[in-house]
Amino acid sequence: MNSFSIEKPVRYYDQVYNSIKEKIVKGVLKPGDSIFESRIARELNISRSPVREAVRALEKEGLLVIDEKSRITVYKPTLKDIVDIYECRIALESLATRLTTRYATNQEIKDIENTVLNVKQNLNAEGERNRDVLIEENGRFHDLITKYSQNRRLQKQLRDLKSLSQYYRVLNFQGENREWIVFNEHQEILDQIKQRNEENASIKMKKHLETDLQHLKEIFDSQLKPGKTE
Repeated sequence: MNSFSIEKPVRYYDQVYNSIKEKIVKGVLKPGDSIFESRIARELNISRSPVREAVRALEKEGLLVIDEKSRITVYKPTLKDIVDIYECRIALESLATRLTTRYATNQEIKDIENTVLNVKQNLNAEGERNRDVLIEENGRFHDLITKYSQNRRLQKQLRDLKSLSQYYRVLNFQGENREWIVFNEHQEILDQIKQRNEENASIKMKKHLETDLQHLKEIFDSQLKPGKTE
C-alpha cells in the first residue's frame, strides 16, 4: 500500500526571516536602510509576532541592528568587522581543512569535489553565468569542509559567523574574473585534500581566505567606506 504524505506549510517566521535575509545578502536592502516591523506585517497580512521573531534572529546573527530607540536598520560593514571575521575564518577554516583532509571518507571528498565541478560547469556554460549558483556552490564548498572536519566545537564557531560570511561572500564575487580566481583557488585546495596532504591543504585554504580578505578591503575602500557616494 502506498503511504500518504503532505508537505508541511512553511512557518511565517521562516518566510519573513528568509525574505529579509535574502534581500540583505543580495544587496536589495542596503546598509543603513530602515526596517519597519509593522510595514512588513501589513504587506504580508500577518501579525507582528513572526516578524519580530525574525528581526531578533537576524539581529543576533549580525545582519540587523536595533538601537536604543528600537529603530531597526540593516547592518553597515566596517573594515574592522571584515578583518575580525576573516581572521576568525582563516584560523578556523584552515584547521577544518586539515581535519577534513585527515578524516573525510572518499565519498565525502567526492561531495566536496562536486561543488567545484558544478562551478566549473557553470563557468564554461554558454550564455550568461548564473551568479547565484556560483555563490551557493562556493558556500557549500566551505560548509562541507567544515562539516567533514568532525569537530563540533569548530563547527559551532563557524556557524556563528555564517550569516555575515554569506553577506561578505556576495561582495567578494564583485570584480573582474573573481569567479575564476575563486574557482582556481578551490581547485587547488581540493587537489591537496584528495592527496591527503594536510599541511598543504591547510596552507591553500589560508591563502585563499587571505586573498578574499584583501579583495574585500579593496571593495570596502572603493564602495563601503563612510563618505563614499555612488
